[in-house]
Amino acid sequence: MPEATTRMALLGLRARLGLARQGARLLRGKREVLAAEMFKLLREAVAGRDRLDAVLRDAQRALVLARALAGDAALASLGDAAAREIPVTVEERRVWGVPVHRVSAPRLRRAADARGAPPASWGLIAAEAATRHEEVLEVLLEIASRELYLERLGQEMQQTSRRVNALEQLVAPRLAAEARRVALALEERAREEAVRLKRFKGRQGG
Repeated sequence: MPEATTRMALLGLRARLGLARQGARLLRGKREVLAAEMFKLLREAVAGRDRLDAVLRDAQRALVLARALAGDAALASLGDAAAREIPVTVEERRVWGVPVHRVSAPRLRRAADARGAPPASWGLIAAEAATRHEEVLEVLLEIASRELYLERLGQEMQQTSRRVNALEQLVAPRLAAEARRVALALEERAREEAVRLKRFKGRQGG
């Protein structure tokens, strides 16, 4: 809806235009901070995936060796004895007002006497396989925390970009065009008033 052609309307339009431009600048700054954080996380995520691949390979080799030496039945029995619940904590923090979540758990690798069966019943090979798989879980939780964070930042980046585009490509141009229209109309009105005044003075002089 067009604004009224008044000085007050023109001042209001210019104030709103200034706020739109300021908001766009602030959002661009936020987007730059989020982008920097995302690039950092991406590098860490790639390194984390590489580490996960490595510990998975080690765990797989250890398990194959343990199965060959101890047998599946013995490993299954030891696994039942070592079963436990893992207390996982999800904490929320904010980056530029964006809620992100961090997944954490206590150290999962255990000593040989902390797996529910006498250490002698495990043997070195089975204990090594258990340790390698506990390490895999630790790395997985670390990666899950980072990738949840990365996903949330990506969503916020998209939302922020949409808001910047809306302000810069829709709101600010519309306000600027409306301010120009009102300013031109006021100038035209002032010229008409000046012409009428000049004519009036001319008649008065005559």
